[in-house]
Amino acid sequence: MAETEEILAVIPQVETLEMDVKKFAEGLPYWSKYLADKILSGNSISDADIDTSYNYLLEEQNLKEATEKPAIIIKYNNVNAEAYKQNLLLTRLRNVEGVNALTENQIIEFSPNLTIIYGTNGSGKSGYVRLMKQVFYSKERENILSNIHIDIPKPITAEFIFKSNDANISLEYENRENAEFEQFAVFDNKGLIKQLRDKNEFEFRPAGLSFFAEFTEAINRIEQKRNIETAKISSDNIYTDLFEGESEIKTAIQNLSDTTKIEELKKKYIPYSEMDKNRKAEVQKEYDELLLASKGKDKEVRNLENVKKLLGENKLSIEKLNQYFTTECLAKIKNAITDWINKEATAKAEGIEKFKTDKIENIGTVEWKNFIIAADTFAKKQKIENRNYPENGDYCLLCHQPLSKDAENLITNYWSFIKSIAEENAKKAQEILVKITSSYEKLNFDLFPDDNTLTVWLTEKYSKELESIKQQLATQRTLSENIINDVQNKIESQRAELKVDTASYTIIETAIDDSIKAFQNEEQSKKLKELLDGKTYLEHKEKFNNHFSKFETFVNNQIWLKKVNRINFGKRQITDNEKSLSNKYFNQRYINTFNEECRKLNGHFGVEINHTGAGGKSYRQLKLKGKNPNEILSEGEQKVIAIADFLAEMQLSEINRGVIFDDPVTSLDNDRKKQIAERLAEQAKSKQVIIFTHDLIFFYHIKNFSKKYLDGIENCLFHHAVEKDSLLCGKIIANTSPANEGQYHNPTKAEEWLRKSKKSDGNEKVDFAKAGLSALRSSYEALAIFTILGGTVQRFDPQIRIGRLKDIKYEKNAVQTVVEKHGEISDMIEGHLPSDEFGVIPSPEILEQQINDFKNIKEQLKNIQ
Repeated sequence: MAETEEILAVIPQVETLEMDVKKFAEGLPYWSKYLADKILSGNSISDADIDTSYNYLLEEQNLKEATEKPAIIIKYNNVNAEAYKQNLLLTRLRNVEGVNALTENQIIEFSPNLTIIYGTNGSGKSGYVRLMKQVFYSKERENILSNIHIDIPKPITAEFIFKSNDANISLEYENRENAEFEQFAVFDNKGLIKQLRDKNEFEFRPAGLSFFAEFTEAINRIEQKRNIETAKISSDNIYTDLFEGESEIKTAIQNLSDTTKIEELKKKYIPYSEMDKNRKAEVQKEYDELLLASKGKDKEVRNLENVKKLLGENKLSIEKLNQYFTTECLAKIKNAITDWINKEATAKAEGIEKFKTDKIENIGTVEWKNFIIAADTFAKKQKIENRNYPENGDYCLLCHQPLSKDAENLITNYWSFIKSIAEENAKKAQEILVKITSSYEKLNFDLFPDDNTLTVWLTEKYSKELESIKQQLATQRTLSENIINDVQNKIESQRAELKVDTASYTIIETAIDDSIKAFQNEEQSKKLKELLDGKTYLEHKEKFNNHFSKFETFVNNQIWLKKVNRINFGKRQITDNEKSLSNKYFNQRYINTFNEECRKLNGHFGVEINHTGAGGKSYRQLKLKGKNPNEILSEGEQKVIAIADFLAEMQLSEINRGVIFDDPVTSLDNDRKKQIAERLAEQAKSKQVIIFTHDLIFFYHIKNFSKKYLDGIENCLFHHAVEKDSLLCGKIIANTSPANEGQYHNPTKAEEWLRKSKKSDGNEKVDFAKAGLSALRSSYEALAIFTILGGTVQRFDPQIRIGRLKDIKYEKNAVQTVVEKHGEISDMIEGHLPSDEFGVIPSPEILEQQINDFKNIKEQLKNIQ
């Protein structure tokens, strides 16, 4: 035994992703290790698990009494992987209802390898793709519109049939959260720009790396619980309002925090004794008696303090008025008038001469310009689409007569004139003058109303000084009116500075201060303050004792909040480890796979891949010489890169079993179509591939390459047609496409479905019978195309083959029978559900009878000469 252990000790251990993840989990603190163990054991994290982990966290931070904890032994058991099936296939889509414009009760059968669904634009492909993008992974999901072509909209329903280990799995649209839906992915052009421009999360990665995203989510839930708990505990100190006045006790309460030594405060201010109570009563009585004696003097002091306040406000108003009459301010006004005169003269000189005429007087005056500006404003209100007035024989805005060409030119020149730089400068200069006028008109010189408290007091005490100030204000008012007149009449006057003298205010304020001091008795004030402070202290001490438990709780809560808010949840550590392991086990594999896909698609454009991590997730961003590829590459090159990126991620996915493409070669040239067709046909060897397309060339390329890569594989290629029928679209013509119209000359396909139906039971018996009827309907259509019409007109061929007119075989009764049988079969395929009272359920017996009828009709037509 000892020898075996020694040998094992020297054998190097092979590192695996699972081992590294386990090592990371084992090094975590107990509270988070508890969560990691749950995830790695394959369990989902419940709310109870979050509560348990959170309590362990509080114990670790000494915020809760420690409990006995069970030992945690990390075991990596990827149970979640069991939800995904290694051999999963999507075999059928049926019972689609409520999707805009799609015909109901259609069935799409999917090949285990390659399925092509062909249809022209507007045939309904997009409806089916939107449905698949809602249930399967897609970078750009689209909302599904309800079917507007029915009176009462139905809810969206669809049945997806999967197969695993020969067992069918039927899932409804509403079950799209099931794991089976996660194993398929959709590529379409709408997600291409996002794929090439933005950072994209790796949706499919090794399961071990997925642990970090789940673990981060669990940690986020712990952090959220912490935030909810802390939000319940207020950090606002609301207890200061309990205390009126000031004291050392109030200061202590104001400063309550996590650092407060609450026991020291308790020792200092508790208890509130009987002696304290008696002393408080004595101090209150002495304070009240002294306060009553001082109240008369206090009233006079308050009056003087109010007058002093009003005097200060009045002085401030005068100082503001003085700013409007300084030498500097008056010079600016004169300069503004001069500036307007000069700019107005320039505007006249540059633009008005060409408008002067002996027919109209006063050209260039202010009234003339205002008239032009008003006309321009009115012209802009005319409803003239996509052009300006005047033009193309418009009418005069004043006389309503048609404008001549000269008149149009004159008006156009008017517009140019009022928009000219010189005119604009003159206009701005005028705006400045308007602002000056407005500011002086708003000045208030009535600072001493008769009933004003300050006016009454100054009239009684300082009437001479008051009269002097009033006279100076009146002189300022006159100067203000003269300034307004200068501005309005554009007079360049030289005005002298005029300021109201405020020296008397200082004299009056000093006198008021002296009067207040005279009323105040310093010793009395000191005594009152001393008594008030003593009374306040004892009141505060009493309240401190009454509310001490609240203060103690508040301090303990602040200590708890400080500790719990300092908790490091280790999210950076999670991201760093995820990024490190992603680089070690995944990123380079992805780069290699991406480059290989680019090689297969002839897409070596020098695209680089940048990897980043956040929140336990990995992201990639494609770059080409530092720029987004969609800014540099052509549309075809962009599509190749996007497909390579998509296929690379799906290749590395441990769970992906199928890929779905919606018109992947739109707008591409033939070479690109061929390259992509070959790659998708090759991909169908290892994954289920479903392609929706309207491109015939692409369709034939895929069909041809399927022979190269899928030859010898049973049911390796299905191809269906999707068509529009009246208002509705999305009608599935099973096993029909541009590639196989000819194979329906005989009911061979219908007979194959008949054999399957006879060997099956339940829903499959009905579905196979319905598929056989669908194939037989295609045979009737082939009968119409190739026998009755002699191949003159074919569904997917735009040409009319005139030379085949001679092959037409027409006999009215036989043709009428073909029409009736086609309609009869269509009713059985697309008619009522089996639960309807009069519905006909397709069965092997019905299918067999219909096949025999077809053979008889065909023989009848064949014998027509």
